[in-house]
Amino acid sequence: MKKVSCDLFWFENELIKRCEISKKCFHKVRSTQWKNIYKIITEKYADKTKTWKNGLHWANTDGYSPKSMKKFLGCYLVNYLTWFQLLPQIISDDYMVYFLIDKGGDWHLGEQFWIFESCIPELIKILDLLNRTAFLDIGWSDYYIVSKKFQWIIGFNHHDIISCVGEGLNLNCLKK
Repeated sequence: MKKVSCDLFWFENELIKRCEISKKCFHKVRSTQWKNIYKIITEKYADKTKTWKNGLHWANTDGYSPKSMKKFLGCYLVNYLTWFQLLPQIISDDYMVYFLIDKGGDWHLGEQFWIFESCIPELIKILDLLNRTAFLDIGWSDYYIVSKKFQWIIGFNHHDIISCVGEGLNLNCLKK
């Protein structure tokens, strides 16, 4: 467990340094907040109805929870190198969002996510750097962007597809 924390600190600091951004606009959530944030997100969006591929780890390929799927907005094939440039058009009202990087695992054995808070302009810089560097050479990861009010979730998976669920997203720019 200590190695993961150490890697997380290194990862956060490396992103801030390379992107030349303020820690005020991009930072990992405090360890005292992580569990509650993760719990709220998984309770709202993770599908726990199956015996296999449960949890948030599989949500962006296997489906979100049945309740949240009532607000399913669609899946879109995107260019992983550029799609996030559209975030200011997609996300209109949120100043900061949660950014979750999927480090693997499953619901029963324990999923592993790094959770950050980010302003949208800084997140765009971060995603640009991560995509150019294979996530700082730690390997490609799926990720999620979540409203701080938990109103919506955008999942990006390694098949270059984003899935969108919730309320308040403007997806017109993806429908062209």
